[in-house]
Amino acid sequence: MVKNINIGIFGHIDHGKTTLAKVLTEVPSTSSLDRLPESKRRGITIDLGFSFFKLGGYLITLVDAPGHADLIRAVVGAAEIIDLALLVIDAKEGPKTQTGEHLLILDYFNIPTIVVINKIDVASQEEIKRTEEFMRAILNSTENLKGSKILKISAKEGIGIEELKDTIREMLDSMEIIRNTEDFFKMPIDHAFPIKGIGTVITGTVLKGKVKVGDELKVLPLNSTVKVKSIQRCKEDVGEASAGDRIGMAVQGVDPKELFRGCVLTSLDTKLKVVDSIVAKIRISPLFKYPLKPRIRVHLNIGMLVIPARIIPFKRMEIDGNMENIILREVKGGEECYCAFQLEEKTVAEIGEDILITRLDLPPTTLRICGKGEIVDFKRVEELNIKRVISKVGWIKIDKNRILVVGLANSKEEAEKLIGSNVVVPEKNIKGRIKGTFGTKGYLVAEFDGEVDNRDEVLLRRLIRWR
Repeated sequence: MVKNINIGIFGHIDHGKTTLAKVLTEVPSTSSLDRLPESKRRGITIDLGFSFFKLGGYLITLVDAPGHADLIRAVVGAAEIIDLALLVIDAKEGPKTQTGEHLLILDYFNIPTIVVINKIDVASQEEIKRTEEFMRAILNSTENLKGSKILKISAKEGIGIEELKDTIREMLDSMEIIRNTEDFFKMPIDHAFPIKGIGTVITGTVLKGKVKVGDELKVLPLNSTVKVKSIQRCKEDVGEASAGDRIGMAVQGVDPKELFRGCVLTSLDTKLKVVDSIVAKIRISPLFKYPLKPRIRVHLNIGMLVIPARIIPFKRMEIDGNMENIILREVKGGEECYCAFQLEEKTVAEIGEDILITRLDLPPTTLRICGKGEIVDFKRVEELNIKRVISKVGWIKIDKNRILVVGLANSKEEAEKLIGSNVVVPEKNIKGRIKGTFGTKGYLVAEFDGEVDNRDEVLLRRLIRWR
């Protein structure tokens, strides 16, 4: 039985990705090999291109991802739908900023990768060796891609192509690729167009579930219901398709002009939601230089869509026996936290889905990938009841066996407002409670669950709602 595999081709602009795709391709597909008019006009790959070739028992779909700095959003869309990646580097030029960004995406999504050093026919042995050593050092700094194979080819001259095919086949044979065919159907729509006599045709890669001719499906976020009239895989008519398949479908019930990148075709029992608020557990890349602060604008990659969003980072803390959401002033490289995202437009998402956080407003010469995350909720910021901690430091004053706390209030009126508040002696991990006031200078009477001494530091933490 033929196994369907999706291989993404990544790399910096003009390093030879599309040339390599042309060499490998046996069957072109919709929008493959820079057939989009805008690609032809600009002379670069501006969208995902798809094409096919057979390799042993595998039907390979090639996903050619753009390398231009402004088009990283399409690259992230490609990462969601591929099983194996080819990262193409010009032997003479070596890795560039976008090479690093693509590698970081592949590392984040834990996609097995083959590094392909291209154009060896026009590079010296010294240049080839330098590029190989540089790439090996970069790979060793990754979390998931250490030990990735490095091959040297010339796509233009056909040098090393057979070895590349053998390596791809060997890697696929050793990989356990599990398709989620039992879940609800989910297919992001990457192209839609009319064909005379057939009607609306949509294309995409099935991420989960199954579909067959005659099924009724839903298009989100449009909430339109469509019926599947026919299915094609690799330009052959089939009765059904499942997770991992790259397909085209003729459907009834929607005009292709209504569809856009970000629409998802899904089953009627879908768990997908149309949302404008997302809560995710995130990790900031150690390589990202800039701190992320509340309300800063980022770009959130969800599936094949990139959406501007405002972020509110917070952590979950136990305070006085209750779990509280506490605002963070900033999050820096290497740190983890929770984050609420206020999206500037609606999107389609599900719990457990991976996201990528980018700063596309930064110059393309710097790393713009902030970090990654996993969606855990769709609550709005107001529902999260995020708070901030106000801390005051005082100290113990023992007066005639009376334990007083001074420094937390400057007057009796201020002190009275603190009655009932919990305090802690942090160095001794002793907890206490304000029971009353003493005198007119703001002194407080307190009880503690352990032995305290004169001049011990006392910490008062109060929670107030954040904005």
